[in-house]
Amino acid sequence: MGAFSSTQARTKESVTTATTAPAIAVRPERRLGVLSYLEALTFTFTFEGRQIAPVLIYAEPDPNLPGSYIPIQAEDTGYEGVACVDDTARAALLALAVYEQTGDRSALRSAKRWLSFVLYMQYPDGDFANFVRNANGRRNASGPTSVKGGAWWTGRALWALARAYRVTRNPTYLEAYQRCRKPEAADGKIQALLALGEAELARAGDTTLEPLLRVRAGFIVDCGVDYFRDDCSDPTVHLWGYHQLHALATISRLLEVKDYLPACRRTVEALVEPVVSGLGYYQIGPSVAGTALDSPLELYGSKEGLCAYCLSPLVLGLGELFRATESERYRKLALNAAAWFYGRNDAGSVIYDPTTGLCADGIDGLVVSPNRGAESSIEAGMAEIERLALLDLMEE
Repeated sequence: MGAFSSTQARTKESVTTATTAPAIAVRPERRLGVLSYLEALTFTFTFEGRQIAPVLIYAEPDPNLPGSYIPIQAEDTGYEGVACVDDTARAALLALAVYEQTGDRSALRSAKRWLSFVLYMQYPDGDFANFVRNANGRRNASGPTSVKGGAWWTGRALWALARAYRVTRNPTYLEAYQRCRKPEAADGKIQALLALGEAELARAGDTTLEPLLRVRAGFIVDCGVDYFRDDCSDPTVHLWGYHQLHALATISRLLEVKDYLPACRRTVEALVEPVVSGLGYYQIGPSVAGTALDSPLELYGSKEGLCAYCLSPLVLGLGELFRATESERYRKLALNAAAWFYGRNDAGSVIYDPTTGLCADGIDGLVVSPNRGAESSIEAGMAEIERLALLDLMEE
């Protein structure tokens, strides 16, 4: 696996470049730049007379056309496919966030297009597969990163459907959510991901989910005395997809339960603040071979595999913690974390352009990846929308 690869963070080094797809030219939109590249990566196919619109996963620069990118196929664990729920559901979440922040209905239209793919990937029994194998939409329900009912893509599909229902009140999204069997959540990350979807429905008025949200919050709090862990028995944390702080701060604010906030503060002090001060890490733990963190605990961090999805959940979590506590410290820390995309990183490079939505796939030491995958651009967009919201709060 390449320098920007990890067991979870998919990047160009772990895929094939064999493709016959034409180059994509990115045309920035004046108000919705964070969605521009994702729109450029979107393709359509027809199923039962309906247009289905997923987002392509990867792209690399076209050497013959500056400013254009060539779609490439995913082969992280053997051939996976060309588009997935993991990315397209998050693209829909981002578009819905843009719509709520700006009121621009073109963002809502984008969200609905991408949600068409999320709905398409749900089988009659309610389970979701992750990948489509080709541009005709043939589903991959057996690969290890696409098997029906997989926790990660199921969690993201549920979160997108829940937010879509809250924003649009279209019962189609709620029905799809309710048909799905929630996966077993044996670790903190999946608990957090499922909680974020449930919180969306609770915000929409479903009070029956409050007991479940309290159970998920209790799991996250109990999974680590000094900081929220992924695996309760393992002190090592991977910052890729680290939504525990985000979920717990959201639950605390939503249910007005302040008892969860001390655990959030401990996690910020021991883990999150040292990560932000150290310009980002991928893996952290007491036995990690890496840099000593400026933490009250004996923790070390490794940057190999560092990408947008290592920083964006921290930005979102700190933003929610700021709203839950009204502590200026967390707003400033969230803005510092978001600044990673704009040069506050080891490479000293701006890796995200919010006018086009293009984000580099990662940073390896002082080297910025030349490639631009969907996940990085989505997660950078999530951080950007939160950054703008926090700046708006500052100006009020």
